[in-house]
Amino acid sequence: MLMRVSRETKPAYLPVPYLYPVLKDQHGRQSTYLRLAVTDRCNLRCRYCMPEEGIDFAARKDLLTFEEIIFLSEVLAELGVNKVRLTGGEPLSRKGLPKLVKGLGRIFPEMAMTTNGVLLPPVLDELAGYGLNHYNLSLDTLREDRFFQITRRDEFNGTWRALEALLERGIKTKINVVVLKGTNDDELGDFVALTKDRKLDVRFIEAMPFNDDDGNHHLYLSHGEMLASIRERFPDIAPDAGEAHSSSVAYRVPGFTGTVGIIPAYSRSLCGSCNRLRLTPKGTMLNCLYSTKGIELLPLLRQGIGRQDLADLITAFVMGKHKTGHDTQRLEQSGNIFASMTSIGG
Repeated sequence: MLMRVSRETKPAYLPVPYLYPVLKDQHGRQSTYLRLAVTDRCNLRCRYCMPEEGIDFAARKDLLTFEEIIFLSEVLAELGVNKVRLTGGEPLSRKGLPKLVKGLGRIFPEMAMTTNGVLLPPVLDELAGYGLNHYNLSLDTLREDRFFQITRRDEFNGTWRALEALLERGIKTKINVVVLKGTNDDELGDFVALTKDRKLDVRFIEAMPFNDDDGNHHLYLSHGEMLASIRERFPDIAPDAGEAHSSSVAYRVPGFTGTVGIIPAYSRSLCGSCNRLRLTPKGTMLNCLYSTKGIELLPLLRQGIGRQDLADLITAFVMGKHKTGHDTQRLEQSGNIFASMTSIGG
């Protein structure tokens, strides 16, 4: 079992020797980062993510319970995983989420969340008290009318209030912008300008083949095209030192406080340093965002699988991880990928 110590606010984490060999794949990469999708539900209906009519959401009984998530997380921590990111859907739409965050804060030294922010302000301070101190805020436009066009919901002010609350508290914040050709690609310079006087990272993401239609291919703008567009307004933008295992290529405008990143989510040029594992709301573990084949952990957990057997199963699964997302797509997929990103977690 992991060692724990209690405090009045933030649950404390004490590093201990790993109980099992660390998770490594056949290409020598260690998996240390869990992307945990806690729900497939979302309060927005982004055009590139979900069909307008929505999807068939999972019944509550088909979701991992908080207790099951904690058990899995303990085993993963004992296998060397040291960071968790809560995703969805919209993770804050999962009832009672602060309770889960409190439990995860006793297990992982680093916690983060990807959110649209609409539901964040009322619980922000509580979550910070449990150690959740890094947010990726999904915001694809700085225009209120365009926000409605993209998300099909009138919630721009809610997301903006969340951004202001995060910056006021000095919480590490990144804005995630999915770049859509012909929709918001004329705003790249405006987003870069946000980093001038704010300690803020803005990351532009290539549109990916979700939404169960034509795969969003008509919306795709490449890394190179984004950078060329940014340089029209900021010609002196230059490469910057990025974080280890980052999914983005980092840039900075000289003299600006914050940074800019471009995530080649579709061109998949950064797979070589991938350290991620994914867990869907229904308890399927995946090695890659492009995976359609994983291990179904929910029935095993409800059948009472032991810690050692679970650790062995996960270790063998991670060993089989493909070298790149292109390999994963070629070897695992047939037809459309997923009806929605919410099915696997962003």
